[in-house]
Amino acid sequence: MAVKQNFVVKAGIEIADSATVGGVFKASGIQYPTEDGNNNEVIKTNGSGTLSFGTLRIRDLSDVDLSTLQQEGLLIFDSATNTFQARNELIGQDINSDGGFY
Repeated sequence: MAVKQNFVVKAGIEIADSATVGGVFKASGIQYPTEDGNNNEVIKTNGSGTLSFGTLRIRDLSDVDLSTLQQEGLLIFDSATNTFQARNELIGQDINSDGGFY
C-alpha cells in the first residue's frame, strides 16, 4: 500500500537519470507551468514567481542593426545601455552569474 508522505532534503538532491513531477513544480520560489505551451510560445514570468507560456513581444527595435543578423540569430538585451544587440553567437561576456536562470 502506497502512503503519501512529505519529505525534506537538507543537504541537496542529485538525480542522475530523470524525474517526473505530477502536479505543481516549484523550485527556489519559481512555479513552473503544469502543461506545455503552444508552438513558438516562450516561457515568461509575471514578476511574482509564476512562469507561464505566452507570446514574445518586442515593441521597439529601431536602434538595433538587424542587417547582419543571421537566421536563428540572437537578440541580447544590454541592461547597462537599455538596448538590444543583434548577435549570431554568444560570447563570454553575454553570460553573467546574477543568480538567474539560463
